[in-house]
Amino acid sequence: MSTAVPQQDIWTYLTTAQKPVVLYGTGNGADKILDQLLARNIHVSGIFASSDFVRNRTFRGFPVETYEALHARFPDMIVLICFGTSRPEVLANIDRIASECETYAPDVPVYGQILFDRDFYETHAESFAQVREMLSDEVSRATFDATVKYKLSGDYTLLRPVERPLSEAKELLTLSDDATFLDLGAYNGDTVLLYSSLFPQIRNIVAVEPDGRNFRKLQDNTSSLREGTDPAPKVISYVRALVSDRDGITRIDRNKGRGAHESASGEDLTAATIVTLLQGQKADLIKLDVEGNELAALEGGREVILRDHPSLIVSCYHKSEDLITLPLLLRELVPEYKVYLRHHPHLLCWNTEFYFSIT
Repeated sequence: MSTAVPQQDIWTYLTTAQKPVVLYGTGNGADKILDQLLARNIHVSGIFASSDFVRNRTFRGFPVETYEALHARFPDMIVLICFGTSRPEVLANIDRIASECETYAPDVPVYGQILFDRDFYETHAESFAQVREMLSDEVSRATFDATVKYKLSGDYTLLRPVERPLSEAKELLTLSDDATFLDLGAYNGDTVLLYSSLFPQIRNIVAVEPDGRNFRKLQDNTSSLREGTDPAPKVISYVRALVSDRDGITRIDRNKGRGAHESASGEDLTAATIVTLLQGQKADLIKLDVEGNELAALEGGREVILRDHPSLIVSCYHKSEDLITLPLLLRELVPEYKVYLRHHPHLLCWNTEFYFSIT
């Protein structure tokens, strides 16, 4: 890599730091970070939440306090951010905290058990070098470097210089007329609307979402596209399913919203491959944001990828290994792909995507 990565990861640093460590947040991220700290015998001195979420409660045996109370008790504390956000008022509050305390946002995988620490990076150093070498522009290489350094160091400010708007997809991808768009992980329809606007030549849409509540919102929020006349209404197929490397029945956690993913228990749901979802249609654009199932989804779509060479937008932040396994697989399948990496405005490495295009 062109820029040196940290010799010490955030977890090693915290084992030697002679300061009180406190957590900001009480959700799933806080659970994962607390588990990592306890496994390393790193003492946690307290947990705080935003003032509206304190409410006289506890988290994992800690009273949930305010930042002000903990800062008064530990003026020289280290704050670990335990959640992701893109809300301006929350980001402003985090910046205020960082101006007063040493502050980090440790990277823990959204799904999976592999931690992006120094050992992981060194074990896969050759793969990281391969992926960086295949990137097609300087923005991608700068984004890759910043992402790796952030994941190792926990310094979330490293990502800010490489933030790019979602609209940049229009500059990276080229679609033919009457294009078919397969939106995997369509959520509430936001990306159906976004990419239909960026690429008006999209005519056919297959929108796939596993969560029942989001699926209903998806249908409601995109119904106007089927009624539009500029330049012509879209043909939209809605499929409630989980995208995988096989067809059949799987299970998803109930009431997970945007985080609906495959699990050992929960609600029975259809699992389907990209091949099955397209039903013989040619794919021009495929977007994958499928909560850690990206690799399985691509494996189940090999036939389509080899046949159609579609443009692809692939989220790469759910699992630590996504940053290398996903581009290496796709470049193996289609060596002609140009590969771009973009990080969109968000605290943590969420909203980080690879773009693959033949042109």
